[in-house]
Amino acid sequence: MNRAKDEKEDYIREVNEKLRAKMQEMDIECQIKGRYKQHYSIYQKMLSQNLEFNEVYDIIAFRIIVDAIPQCYAAMGAIHSMWKPIYYKIKDYIGNPKPNMYQSIHTTVVGPKGERVEIQIRTWEMDRIAESGIAAHWSYKEGTKIDKDTGLLFAWIRKLVENQEHYNDPDEFLENVRIDLYPDEIYVFTPTGEIKTLPKKATPVDFAFLIHTEVGAECTGAKVNGKIVPLAHPLKTGDTIEIITTKGHTPSQDWLGFVKTVKARTKIRGWINAKEKERSYTLGREMCEKTFRKRNQNFNALVKSGEIKKVADSYGFRTIDDLIAQVGFGKFTPLQVFNKALPDVEKQSLKEEALSRTSSEKTTKKESTGVIVKGLDDILVRFSKCCNPLPGDPIIGYITQGQGVTIHRRRCSNVLAMSMERQIEVEWSNETKESYPASVRVRTEDRFGLLADIAFVISKHKSNILNAKTETLETGVGLFYFTILVEGTEQLQKIMSDIRKVKKVTDVKRIFREE
Repeated sequence: MNRAKDEKEDYIREVNEKLRAKMQEMDIECQIKGRYKQHYSIYQKMLSQNLEFNEVYDIIAFRIIVDAIPQCYAAMGAIHSMWKPIYYKIKDYIGNPKPNMYQSIHTTVVGPKGERVEIQIRTWEMDRIAESGIAAHWSYKEGTKIDKDTGLLFAWIRKLVENQEHYNDPDEFLENVRIDLYPDEIYVFTPTGEIKTLPKKATPVDFAFLIHTEVGAECTGAKVNGKIVPLAHPLKTGDTIEIITTKGHTPSQDWLGFVKTVKARTKIRGWINAKEKERSYTLGREMCEKTFRKRNQNFNALVKSGEIKKVADSYGFRTIDDLIAQVGFGKFTPLQVFNKALPDVEKQSLKEEALSRTSSEKTTKKESTGVIVKGLDDILVRFSKCCNPLPGDPIIGYITQGQGVTIHRRRCSNVLAMSMERQIEVEWSNETKESYPASVRVRTEDRFGLLADIAFVISKHKSNILNAKTETLETGVGLFYFTILVEGTEQLQKIMSDIRKVKKVTDVKRIFREE
């Protein structure tokens, strides 16, 4: 090492100067130290990698100390732009600190003359911890002050050391260390005394599914330490849990709002999806039977003959039931199934539909909803009363068993609670001009003839008033609630704009039942 040191002095000076020049070019204030690896470290490398001394290349190491973490990464980028890094030698202990709190970036590059150079990059605080260790933070025992953040960071270590004398049982001591090291876990007991581990804030439902899937599914109540608690009750370490079950009970979708374990969440979703599939199958079969019946075909007969099985196979489904369930979910339309099963009948059906439309124009207009459901025109469509969507509003359809498709505004609060599987894309038709109910609230100051003036504005826009209600607050403010018929949001906006111009009107707002 002494002989190598004499030979390497000039090399260290050269690397040091080039590093310093690069850091100045990048405007990074730093301190650069060049050093030789410790004898023991080199000796260990020779043993572990079976190397001769002259085969150990990275004997020289440099340390760059900067002010802040972003500068550590900037310095590494600058070094890699100057010398080629050895990719498997790059270690980021800043992003992933060692358990003993050590932080630095390590990189080894091929430096001048093709020799390997190891470089460590860290901040001053990281350097202090690396050089002095955790003990440096306990300097308060020597009478010096310690900063608040550092005190909090290592409080659990001080507590561990100071309290170990109170534990006579080593198992008890280790269990308390475990709880301190893994604060995100809790330890609870079964009625027979068996210990179970759960995430922090886990509930009796999580515990029930941990015991057994069937226990979780049939869970209807729980006792914690002998007292009945809600199913959403957060458990604590040391609690004894007893689950109350009811035969035939199934999980509730509400449980997804409070369970913490992956197993419970997965099992609950599985039950809900199975139930949804059952409902969708019923709805899908009803829709298919109706569509086929309108075209003088028997859906059930085609199922028995194997024609529908061919359709299922062509779409990649294992069974006919899977295909029918997807129709209920809204992923396929009954018309798609019909056209796939009986392509030769399609033209005849289209002719009959065209003839029916021309011969009963008035009826068609009366039954039209102004909404297209994935191009399907033979399904029952109704509008939700919670948000009263109008042409111009973004809308979404929701498939309801036995009631066809219900149309909601996309921003309706009830849409958020819907199953995604039962939602279906819909759009407003450009061909139909229908009138739809819309509710508005008008805030006013009181004056004579105000109601008549507002009613005049509404009738001027050729809109009918379905319902009107007035209310006077204690402050003297008057509130008028109108339900009017409009062709869409554009007409409604014009009416609201003109109402705002009426004297003593202070505010006009469209309202929804969901509010």
